[in-house]
Amino acid sequence: MTYNVNHGNREPRSSLEAIADADADVVLLQEVTPRWQAALADRFADQYPVHVFHLHARNAGGLAVLSKLPVGGEELFAPPEGGWFPAQRLVVTTEAGDVQILHVHLRPALDGGSWFKGFITTPPVRAHEIAVHLAALVPTLPTVIAGDFNEDAHGLALAYLAERGFHRTETQGPPSWHYTELLDGAAWDVLKMDIDHIVVGPGLSAGQGLVVDAGTSDHRPVLATID
Repeated sequence: MTYNVNHGNREPRSSLEAIADADADVVLLQEVTPRWQAALADRFADQYPVHVFHLHARNAGGLAVLSKLPVGGEELFAPPEGGWFPAQRLVVTTEAGDVQILHVHLRPALDGGSWFKGFITTPPVRAHEIAVHLAALVPTLPTVIAGDFNEDAHGLALAYLAERGFHRTETQGPPSWHYTELLDGAAWDVLKMDIDHIVVGPGLSAGQGLVVDAGTSDHRPVLATID
């Protein structure tokens, strides 16, 4: 599972329940704050034996991993030029052997406070982030790249990975991100798109992914089964 829990989420209970109900082997979480860390550590003390937290000066840059599988080789990658948030590498031990995971939260489509400008100027930044992080991985290990890409399935970062033999997991369900506003007392999606992705490298395959309509973040959890 990958899930951006939203650092400003004031109602975490349903998001915690969404994680618990999915019961994934490995959970990658973005925008984890000290408050989120405390809530996650308490809620998942029994369900997940492995907890890894990396908080960040920018609340939106915090990362966390919950895992039922042994985790090793864990390290943090600083954001390359233009990037805002770190990435995380870890290796999980499965029944089929070690699998390398790159956990990302790429640059939002925001430039100088403008989403419109950022939509135009930031795609090359995200492609550069992926290129730098990919070069730092162990090339011989089966690899999964997942997290908040801040771009849809046609973005440059995903295109860069596709050129190198990686495949994005197709999903069913609602879009993974939605921006809502209250109109006449009801919440309406003003913007919505799939920007949270699970990508598998050569030698791995993934079935149909699922976006779960649950939680109170502006993002939704994304699930995939990987073989």
